[in-house]
Amino acid sequence: MQNNGKIGLGLMAGIGLGTGLMFFLDPSRGKQRRAAVRDQAKRTSRQLGRMAKSVEGSAHDLAKGADELTKRVFLWKQKALRLVA
Repeated sequence: MQNNGKIGLGLMAGIGLGTGLMFFLDPSRGKQRRAAVRDQAKRTSRQLGRMAKSVEGSAHDLAKGADELTKRVFLWKQKALRLVA
C-alpha cells in the first residue's frame, strides 16, 4: 500500500514539474511570464529588505530604551538604599 502512495506522489510531482516547465518555456508567452516572475521576485526582495531594516531599527530602539530603564532602576535603587541607611 505504501508503494502506491509513493508512486502517486512521484506521478503528481512529475505532472507539476512538467506543467511548470511548459508554463515558463512556452515559446509564445514564456518570456513574458519569466519577466513577470523575475520582476515580482525583485519587488518582494526589496520589500523584505525594507522590512528587515525597519525591524532592525525597532530592535535597536527597544534595546536602547531597555538600557535606559535599567540605568534608571539602578539609580532609584541606590537612592532608596541611601534613604534607608
